[in-house]
Amino acid sequence: MPLKTHKVSVRQKNAVCMEVEARGVKTYIDEPIESGGTNLGLTPVEMLLASYGSCLAITVFIFASMKGIKIDDIKVEVEGDINNDGLIGIDPNMPTGYQNIRYHLNIKSNESEQTIRQLVEFSEKKCPVSSTLKNGTTLSNIELTIL
Repeated sequence: MPLKTHKVSVRQKNAVCMEVEARGVKTYIDEPIESGGTNLGLTPVEMLLASYGSCLAITVFIFASMKGIKIDDIKVEVEGDINNDGLIGIDPNMPTGYQNIRYHLNIKSNESEQTIRQLVEFSEKKCPVSSTLKNGTTLSNIELTIL
């Protein structure tokens, strides 16, 4: 099967607030007011955690459905640790991204614990965002246009 390309468009709404659009659906990514934003949306690093948790929950639900496993509710709480000293230049040797990401998965189901654990382990391996975070990816600068 050929690769499927996903595309989003990001456009500055004001200052650090960005309007993001994909498939005709729009949302905002912003910074809190104390960081110069307007607090209209999640920060980029919060959105990364949200993408991970959402993708894992969706993947669990899809594979549960495919395997005939009844899931009544899924909740994922995701947290990550970032040291901002690298970002703001206090420590130029400090990485600027997440150092560690953790999640707590709550699943409501009448299935056995073993069935749910196997489902989650399988889903973790198949979750595209999880795979990208664990294995990394190639980032390419395709084109820059100065207007």
